[in-house]
Parts: sequence; C-alpha cells; structure tokens
Amino acid sequence: MPLQFNEVLMAKNEFNERVKAVKDITSLFRLERFVYLSIIVSCLLILLISITVALIKGQIGAPEITTMFGSGGVITVMTGRLLHMWDKAIKLLDKKDDR
Repeated sequence: MPLQFNEVLMAKNEFNERVKAVKDITSLFRLERFVYLSIIVSCLLILLISITVALIKGQIGAPEITTMFGSGGVITVMTGRLLHMWDKAIKLLDKKDDR
C-alpha cells in the first residue's frame, strides 16, 4: 500500500526533529568532545615518545612499558566514550517508533 502524502510529511518532520535534537545534543557536549579528543592526542604523543625512547635506548624498561600501557589504556577509554556519544546520537536518529 503506498504511503499517503500526510504520512510521508509526518515522517519527514519527525526525522527533522530528530536531526535538530542530535545537533542540539552535540553542540551541548562540544566541549566534552574536544576534551576527549585533546586527551587522546596528548596520550598518542606520549605513546609515540615512549616508543621512540625505547627504540633509541635499545631496551624497554619499566618506565617505557608503564607509559605505553597507560597512554594506550587512556586512548582506549576516551575513544570508547566518544563512540558511545556518537552511538547514542545515531540511535536517536534511527529510532523507528516508540514501542
């Protein structure tokens, strides 16, 4: 059965409302996203510096291992938080109906 014009218009309005809600949410948490991204970039730099120091020294000691695992863990957690935010935004957009 073909969709009626009103049904299509209502679906489009609902989608536009969801898009606006996602834009509002992402702008509201913009600072949080930038904090996560800056932490990820700084930890990535620490990880690369730690690897470079280990390669120059020719051996890996406890400080290098600690900074590698520590920065790698922080990168993982912060990336997970960012993906969690985007997952919620996509789910809000993809909501089929409110059952």
